[in-house]
Amino acid sequence: MGFKILIVKRADLEIEEAVLYYENIQKGLGKKFLLDYEDHLKTLRNIPFFEEKYNIVRLLPLKKFPYTIHFTIDELEKIVSIQAVTCDYQNPENTRLKL
Repeated sequence: MGFKILIVKRADLEIEEAVLYYENIQKGLGKKFLLDYEDHLKTLRNIPFFEEKYNIVRLLPLKKFPYTIHFTIDELEKIVSIQAVTCDYQNPENTRLKL
């Protein structure tokens, strides 16, 4: 029996935002993003023990898009809680100090 997946509201909103963003770039790209994300959720149902990064928070980067799933695991209850889905892309033009 696999792990149950719980998605907190914040993470759900971040996924919706990403889908809309990619769909605005190109029709169908948002759906491809969602499919990639859902494939990673299937992986987490079966094997959730990925890199532990922040104390108890673990990370799983998406393969096709610059996003990372941040999650926690309750091993006793067999629950994976998706806490956030963050974009890893940084535009150097936006992060450079302007003097």
